[in-house]
Amino acid sequence: MGVVKEPPYSLKRIMISLKAYTDWINKAPKNARLTYYRGYLCDPKLQPISPSDNTRVFKLRKVVQKSEEGGLVNLVQKKHGDFDYEYMAVRK
Repeated sequence: MGVVKEPPYSLKRIMISLKAYTDWINKAPKNARLTYYRGYLCDPKLQPISPSDNTRVFKLRKVVQKSEEGGLVNLVQKKHGDFDYEYMAVRK
């Protein structure tokens, strides 16, 4: 019959808090790496999460983006599957 793939909404998602990200930025040594989100950051609505989680996702994305624009981190992503990406920050 073929291989049965799990649908995107069943993928395990990881999201750290804004406080955890800020603490990491303030304490991380050069080249330290942190996974701040796992899933589909571009449009989290493609995976069922509550509206309050959508707000948290967008806030985290904005803070991470500002830290990259400010020269604090480089942003990296790794694709694991459809709608399953690992988003990482690497401290400069």
